[in-house]
Amino acid sequence: MNVVDLAARIQAMPDEALDLLVVERQAPPQLSSTFDLAEHLMTDASIAAALKWRSGAELAVLRDGGSTPRLDALLLSVDGEALPRVRSFAATAMPAGGRSAEAEPAESATAPQSAIDETIKVSELVHRVADAPVTLRSRSQLPAAVGRELAAAVDGDPAQLEERLEPALLAGLIDRRDGRMRATVDADAWLASPVPERWARLAQAWLVATPDAAAIAGDPRTQFPLADAAVLAVRERQHRQAERLGLADRGTPTTLAADLQRRPAAALEALAAHVPPATASVYLQPDLSAVAPGPLEATVESRLRRLARIERAGIASHWRLTAQSIAAGLVAGEDVEGMLAFLAEVSLTGLPQPVAYLVRDTAAKFGSLRVRSIDPLAEGGARSQARSDDEQLIRTIAVDRALVSAGPLQTGPHRVTFRLSAEEALAALLEERYPAVHEDDTGELVRPAIERAPRPVHERHRLVDRLRDAGFEVGDQERAWLERQLQGAIRDRMPVRLTVTTATDPVDIELVPLAVANGRLRARDANRDVERTLPLSAITKVAGLGALS
Repeated sequence: MNVVDLAARIQAMPDEALDLLVVERQAPPQLSSTFDLAEHLMTDASIAAALKWRSGAELAVLRDGGSTPRLDALLLSVDGEALPRVRSFAATAMPAGGRSAEAEPAESATAPQSAIDETIKVSELVHRVADAPVTLRSRSQLPAAVGRELAAAVDGDPAQLEERLEPALLAGLIDRRDGRMRATVDADAWLASPVPERWARLAQAWLVATPDAAAIAGDPRTQFPLADAAVLAVRERQHRQAERLGLADRGTPTTLAADLQRRPAAALEALAAHVPPATASVYLQPDLSAVAPGPLEATVESRLRRLARIERAGIASHWRLTAQSIAAGLVAGEDVEGMLAFLAEVSLTGLPQPVAYLVRDTAAKFGSLRVRSIDPLAEGGARSQARSDDEQLIRTIAVDRALVSAGPLQTGPHRVTFRLSAEEALAALLEERYPAVHEDDTGELVRPAIERAPRPVHERHRLVDRLRDAGFEVGDQERAWLERQLQGAIRDRMPVRLTVTTATDPVDIELVPLAVANGRLRARDANRDVERTLPLSAITKVAGLGALS
């Protein structure tokens, strides 16, 4: 397989396959033609980099001169045969006779429980992002405080939060673009679906994005012999994700994973058998906590979520009522008696007195501190204000050191201004447990808007578009290849776009080839519906051969 033949194969790839190739083989974005890409893929550096990601089982196949569909897609092999240089590299990594077989799927007693638990925890992360979209820091990083809060909600390590979010991103439930992380238009329906269906969407999306899942089930340090530290870090992250999603267990792929890929209905049924029955009750405690003994019914969870915050998500979730959560319920349209009646109805331990007191006290103070936007030009740069009939409350806010970054300035007995926007000032006041609400210019309460990102659309690697636009440069050594491709176009009556050298400047024309003989092409001009004959030596570029074999 020489560069010309490999370039021809690249040119014939569908866009989706070419996109996978340039991403997986980490092609430099500055390449300008398919010949450049073919030359790059055949360099020792590119082959060595690609083999770092291959499992021992794949390396053994390449060493023996064979292939798999995956290896063909990555052009480490062609038509089921390893490229000679690739075979040589693989033989160095895997001496003759050495094998690293991938384990067969096996039943796991713990995988279903792991899958259910992780699905509930990812659901909580999606819920939180849906309730409060996140403004990202530079380089699309989560703010540290937000990361700690999200990690605490799923009883997880903040350092591993990103890998807990990744399945939701892959499943199109969270969008992370333009400096914002938001739930998508698909998130609400997904959150309302049964746990097995939620798991299936997460796991299927992860498996599609991780075609090496069978190898990842094992110890990455032994499964990927050529992996360097950077590759191992990715493989170890994927290994943890597979274990959490119930797709692997102690180094072995699970039958749950195998069924999901071959018999999805069977996987859903198997997982459903392990999901505890939904409950409509919680244990409400005097310390203002609530413990759900199992997954809550959707209607109960939805209502409870308006009044309380989850402290720890899981099959048995832990909730807490706070002045802020009760105030959020009031903003959402709840009233005192309705909240108390609901809590009494769902509680298996009655309505503790401290809970009733919190609800009534919060409601009594609700709306006593109202935040709105103001004109910074008229207020010396201040962007928002808080007003209250309680003069002592205003004085306290003005000197509260915890609010110093908001720039509070008392401008009257009932008024204090802030350098922050109304939304930011409100968040700062609520963080310090002030009974603040957001109002508009007419004094009406502002209810938080539901914000959803559109369904994510896969964006092709920019190199794919460049290669398609650049076409296929034709030099002297590619004439034989060109003639073969034109013969195929004649057979299939496929149009091609050619750049032809003339006496003046190169000209781009679209032709349907009719015959090739004696170094000349006879073709029909697709635009003018006339026949033309031109020497093959005049053709310097070919495009539109993607449909040719």
